[in-house]
Amino acid sequence: MSLLKQGIIEDEKYKDSNMIFELRADSAEVFIVETQPESDMFNKFVLIWGDYVANVWEEEYDLLSQATARMAQLLHVLEREPDGEIVGFNTFGEEFNTAWATFITDTTVIVDYKEKK
Repeated sequence: MSLLKQGIIEDEKYKDSNMIFELRADSAEVFIVETQPESDMFNKFVLIWGDYVANVWEEEYDLLSQATARMAQLLHVLEREPDGEIVGFNTFGEEFNTAWATFITDTTVIVDYKEKK
C-alpha cells in the first residue's frame, strides 16, 4: 500500500469515508474519497493526488461528476508529460466549477417529460 493511501485511510477526517477511485500512474497517484456516504446533505467528494515526491493536493467537490471531471483534467496533464509537453491547470477552485458548469450546459439537454405527455 502506498504511503499516500495509508495516510488517507488513517486520517481521522476520512474515518467514515469511502475510497471510490484510486489510480497509480507513472508520475502521480490519484484518489477520490466520498466523505459522508450516509448523508445526502453533507456528502462531499475529495480529489486527492500526490506526485511521489513530497507534494499532495486535496480539492473538495459537491458532486461526483465535478470531482471526476477534475480528475480527468489531471489525467490529461499526466498523459502529456511523458511526451515532453509541460501542461498544467489553468483554472482552480470556483473557476474550475464554473468552467465545468458551462461545459455541462453546452453539452447536455434537460428534457421535461411532464410536458411531453
